[in-house]
Amino acid sequence: MRKRVGDKIIPMVLTLLTFLLAFYQLLKIYHMESQFNRNILIIALFCLIAGFFTRWFVKLPLYLLVLCGGLFLNFSQNLSFSLTWASAFGQQLFNLGELFLAGRIGYLPEEIAISLVLLVMSLLAELLIEYERIVISYLIIIGYMLFLIIYNDIELPVEIVLFASLGLMHRFLLVHEKNKRNYFIVGTLLSVFLLITWAVPNDSIETRMLAPSATLRNYLNEQGFYQFIEETGAGNPTRSGFSEDDAVLGGPLLDDNQIVFEAQQQSPHYWRIDSKTYYSGSGWEDPASGNTRVESYSGEEIDLIDEDYQAELAEEEEINLTREVMDSYIPLPYGNKQINSEDPPAELYVNEETQRVDFQNNDPFRSFQLNWQDFEYTTEELADVSLTIPNTSIDYLQLPEQLPQRVIELAEELTAEEETFVGKVTAIEDYLKHSENFRYSKMDAGFPTENQDYVDHFLFDSQVGYCDNFSSAMVVMLRSVGIPARWAKGFSTGEEVSENHYVVRNSDAHSWAEVYFEGYGWLPFEATPSFNQPLQQTTPSSEEVSESSSEERTTTQETTEETGTEESSSTAEDSSTTTTSTVTEPTNERPFFISPVVRNIFYMILFVLTCGLIYILWRWHFYLYIFFWVKISRGNFLNIYPILLKKAEKFVLRPPEQPLSHYAQIFEESYPEFQQSFIHLTSIYEKALYGGEQEDKQSLTQSLLDVAWRLSQIKKKRNL
Repeated sequence: MRKRVGDKIIPMVLTLLTFLLAFYQLLKIYHMESQFNRNILIIALFCLIAGFFTRWFVKLPLYLLVLCGGLFLNFSQNLSFSLTWASAFGQQLFNLGELFLAGRIGYLPEEIAISLVLLVMSLLAELLIEYERIVISYLIIIGYMLFLIIYNDIELPVEIVLFASLGLMHRFLLVHEKNKRNYFIVGTLLSVFLLITWAVPNDSIETRMLAPSATLRNYLNEQGFYQFIEETGAGNPTRSGFSEDDAVLGGPLLDDNQIVFEAQQQSPHYWRIDSKTYYSGSGWEDPASGNTRVESYSGEEIDLIDEDYQAELAEEEEINLTREVMDSYIPLPYGNKQINSEDPPAELYVNEETQRVDFQNNDPFRSFQLNWQDFEYTTEELADVSLTIPNTSIDYLQLPEQLPQRVIELAEELTAEEETFVGKVTAIEDYLKHSENFRYSKMDAGFPTENQDYVDHFLFDSQVGYCDNFSSAMVVMLRSVGIPARWAKGFSTGEEVSENHYVVRNSDAHSWAEVYFEGYGWLPFEATPSFNQPLQQTTPSSEEVSESSSEERTTTQETTEETGTEESSSTAEDSSTTTTSTVTEPTNERPFFISPVVRNIFYMILFVLTCGLIYILWRWHFYLYIFFWVKISRGNFLNIYPILLKKAEKFVLRPPEQPLSHYAQIFEESYPEFQQSFIHLTSIYEKALYGGEQEDKQSLTQSLLDVAWRLSQIKKKRNL
């Protein structure tokens, strides 16, 4: 027992420190820091059980007893420690689990979280102390801490460095002799490592790490991986969807794939809900209530006509819309609309300034019909329009007094050589949409520093963001050169799940810029990369028209902003003068539907299996290498034995002049678990080397693999 305690005391201490640091962060997430002291004893007992006892029939009941004691200390429910408490707590866990799986609880309850973490700690205690599987154990711990950092709005850089340092020390003590000199060396190195990590600016490191991994993390976000992780935490990060509060923008955005509404229609388009005009430097706010006019409408047929638009309209199209989320707003396409509802008649509020439409009653319609005529105009027509300030009490040129000068200078530089009004608008749009300076990502979007302008931070510092960043930047830069603009929001086209049947989710929420053109009203412009404009204002040339008559022209849209990396396509219609208001039309259809939870669980399992495979390859690479030589390459025994010998010399040093047979005897004395196999293999090698009798090939192969396997498992002896 004394020898075992001597061997395990250092791993026990390091494991205890690691567990205490990790468990305290969990308690902070659930605001249970006051219970930390009582959990120190529980975690210490886990480490003592793993270090002092070797028999499983002793360990297992002790682990269960300590686990139950830990849960009782945290959730006593005003009962004594008894079967009555155990039954009551078990029933509570069961009820909370049902509510969580049913989606009625938006986070993992603390009772379940702490139960799982204490259980995992007991398993990790065995891995770290008994089996000394350091790398995989610390990867699990650090991975969990990274999830806490990302999805609970906390910063733990020092804690992560401490975890890494404890892991390195733990690993170091397993492969180096235990003496004061080595303690001093490893302590000094880790101290320097901590100081350097603490001193290096985090922003530069994060920027270098984020960019190469953006594609993978965006894909995981689109597939719901981060949402699944977030739903098992206690935090409340920003998730995609239509939001009423845009006063403070910035930070990462998680995809939410909840369906908002479905539409049966002929052509895809953007769904507009609202616009905002006042830019504070941090976000967007509604105009003052006294500056807006709200009209009330009711009836079975309600016409919503854009009086400012005087140009041509497309042919009428019928849209059947079914809402899954019963919010008050009505998402509508651009153009003239007629809302049809027979029983009961619709009752609507229409904000004449923002063009937002809401239901009046508290029980809005689930389904209704739209008769819709889209806008239809040409770029040439817009080129003839001169800059005009809309006649309204709202200031569409408003900007904060403290807007950085470099934002204004950039806008002036981009528009300096443009002669037409629309040319200035598209110059800013093209710069944001196509410049290599900017990168689209929902996961990497950051927050401005304190008192820093949101648009200025995006344009010149981070240059990474999603639709809110690009659209806000476009509106602010347009206003800075005297062009009236406002910030519009709603949903993009959604996904075509079957012919003419579109599904729009929270992840399709989108924002864009609107610019006022006299005779046309407020027209949308799209500055976000990989998104097409809600209304295409391009006029095809005669050559393009000729080509389109012989070969269908398609455009691929990668909608990474709100709907993921779906590939979409739309066909340009043959027209020499106009292009109708079309957006790229999704063509990918789902052959079958997989529940997001099932899909995310599959990805989690795949991730764990991948990590396990990597660990196996790392842990058993030497044995696999020998196995390849013996079984696959059919390598010569005289070439394979020296590889095994070199590996053995890492554990027991061999003087160059020492005979192999003598060295094999010394090696087996240090590692009796080889059970004479290394001596036997050395004897075979010496006979083969000096022309003696040959061993049976099958027996020789088995001896090689047996020694290779044992060499993969042993660890260096430590002097006590």
